[in-house]
Amino acid sequence: MAKGSKIVVKDYLDGDEFDLSLQSLTNSTLPVKEIAAVKKGKKLDLSKNQIVTLPDNFVTSMGHLVKIDLSSNGLKELPDNFGNLSLLQHVDLFNNKLTTLPIGFYKLKLLKWLDLKENPLEFPSQEVVGLCRNDSECKTCAVKVLDFMKKENNDREVQRQKELELKRAKKEALKRELERLEEMENQEKRRIKQEEKAKEKAKRKAEFERKQKEQQEQKKTAASPSSRSKCEVPSAPSTTTNSLPDLKTLYLVAALVMLLVGVCLAIMLKPDLGEHYAGFKVVTSEVITTVEHAMNPIISAVNTQLATHAPTLQKSIVSTGQLMGEMLVICADTLKLGYDLALQELSSVATYIQKSTS
Repeated sequence: MAKGSKIVVKDYLDGDEFDLSLQSLTNSTLPVKEIAAVKKGKKLDLSKNQIVTLPDNFVTSMGHLVKIDLSSNGLKELPDNFGNLSLLQHVDLFNNKLTTLPIGFYKLKLLKWLDLKENPLEFPSQEVVGLCRNDSECKTCAVKVLDFMKKENNDREVQRQKELELKRAKKEALKRELERLEEMENQEKRRIKQEEKAKEKAKRKAEFERKQKEQQEQKKTAASPSSRSKCEVPSAPSTTTNSLPDLKTLYLVAALVMLLVGVCLAIMLKPDLGEHYAGFKVVTSEVITTVEHAMNPIISAVNTQLATHAPTLQKSIVSTGQLMGEMLVICADTLKLGYDLALQELSSVATYIQKSTS
């Protein structure tokens, strides 16, 4: 065939066989679609061409073939799906450069004749393939190669299943390990959480017990006799102080005494007031009586309290009371007797004060 010319495949059809040998066909010029369109052609001779590899659409398009001759092409490999040409009964691969056959070759269950001589085969080995020197040996080659490829496929399938099981087991083991680690992590988190709760509970309990203890100690302190005695001791001075006469009362008495002294001095300076002595005597006597009645309870109360707590202070208060009484008497005598006799009384009082203070 001239280079670049297009083949009319029907011109090469003889009965049910296409004879396209010696056409210098390559994998790119091979008329796959045209051949596939003629379903009558079930046998295809492509020997003595330059087909190094079969086109990608070859297998899918030539499923109707029962015989194929690819001898003397320089083929380096067959497509992996070559076994899908399941109707093939006769395959001639003589004088090519094939080193291996695809594992799917076992699917050619109708294969009766196979020629693989003059190929540098490694898989299957030359021992399996045989010499293929005649028709009988090519038939034997077909049987032996199919058996070998079927067994190899089974072995590979078993190996593949083992690998899948191993991968599945590793995956399951990894999954279990991850679950175990996750569970351990969750347990650790729960343990830490429980410890935190226990610490918080213990802290609240300790705080509650501390407060209860403080309350009990406060109650014991409040109820103890020593505490009561300590609380009661400071009240003694206040009781004594409350028992002492009110300062305002003492000031009132002193004011009355000074008033009486002033009246007496007025009488001494103006003797003509003596004519009123009779009426004034009555008033003075009533004032003296009133003052005496007011002073006696006060002096008695002071003496009662001071007899125990401050005897020295009691003596001074008593002397002061007596002195005030004497002053009242002096005022009366001044009104009654006159200035000279009043001086005598004052002298007597001075002598009394000296004796009292000694």
